[in-house]
Amino acid sequence: MKLVKPKKIHWVVIIAILVALGLALIGWLFWRGGQHDSAVTNADNNPTTTTNTDTKASSPTVIHVAAMGDMLAHDTIIANAKTDGGYDFAKFFTNIRPSYQNADVIFCNQEGLVSGEAYGISGYPSFNAPTQFAAGLQSGAGCNTINLANNHMGDKGVAATNATIDVWAKLNPLLISGANKTAEDQAKISIATVKGVKIAFLAFADFNNNKATPGYSVNNYHDQNLVKTLVTQARSAADIVMVSMHWGVEDSASVSQDQRDQVALLSSLGVDVVIGTGPHVLQAAEVVTRPDGGKMSVWYSIGNMLSSQLDIRELISGIAGFDITKVDNQPVAVSNLTFIPTYMHYEWTAAQAANSDLLARKNAMIYLSKDAEVPLSKSLFNTTISDQRQYIINTLGSDVVVK
Repeated sequence: MKLVKPKKIHWVVIIAILVALGLALIGWLFWRGGQHDSAVTNADNNPTTTTNTDTKASSPTVIHVAAMGDMLAHDTIIANAKTDGGYDFAKFFTNIRPSYQNADVIFCNQEGLVSGEAYGISGYPSFNAPTQFAAGLQSGAGCNTINLANNHMGDKGVAATNATIDVWAKLNPLLISGANKTAEDQAKISIATVKGVKIAFLAFADFNNNKATPGYSVNNYHDQNLVKTLVTQARSAADIVMVSMHWGVEDSASVSQDQRDQVALLSSLGVDVVIGTGPHVLQAAEVVTRPDGGKMSVWYSIGNMLSSQLDIRELISGIAGFDITKVDNQPVAVSNLTFIPTYMHYEWTAAQAANSDLLARKNAMIYLSKDAEVPLSKSLFNTTISDQRQYIINTLGSDVVVK
């Protein structure tokens, strides 16, 4: 058989085909790149297009606030604080301090003077405590936001008021308001920066027991021009405005019309938080909508904290809590209203009570209500912690979580 040799392949043709395929592939790749660039450009210009990004929202800044009511240096409290070397007022807060130890801002109402022995130490009705009372509130209770606007701030005259202001000036609290040495001092706003958030604090009282003191000595909320001027300045200078109001009817759990009128005014001025003291008993709390659409948290009265008053309602109180939250450039928000119930205890026999032997009361101490069954059983009050907890829940209302 004769074998037939295959024809030789033209290598030039093969090379041409390969070159053509390569060019086609390169062209396809360029076309795909153009499509990708177009998609990225559209994503940049169209907010509805989803793209991968490493940008993350900033973590919120949260400031925890704790607020406690009237700190009354009754004769019994002063006697129970007496030591061989002076006074220890810090001890009264030993049991409750851990419950709010993480708070950044701790509000307290110092009900009365701390002008010391030079002005005569006395309890009700003309309050003047040893200077150690202020130090005890600071070191024991952790108080760093101090209200001095109350009806007892003028009990011993202007000089004693000024001496009290000097005592706190040396302690250098975070925020303080309510009493002033001069009209120029009254015009100043107490502002502190906490975690980058500017907090303004103002304090006003319903009246001053001592009518002989000058008007600037204690801020009075019936001076509406004063309220409007100070709150407006605070609003323009701070991220959040807290106002302490010493108001209401003593020993009444009902909110008065005067209190509601003041809430309307403060709301119209853009206040964020109102902390009420003065009635010596607990009153409702609520969140109201301001005319500008913002929210204002109102504690009408957080009752007494340290005292030796005689009615169980004057001894049942607690630690009001709320959070101040700031995220980026958004408005600061107030939320998470809570309340930790407390019981102010002292021991007194029936015979001593019958004889009105007030100074016979002993073992004065503040307890968290959840730990107060045994102390309460040693008192003359025929009640239970469970009953008092329900009273607190019913009084405060649904805007507050009772812990």
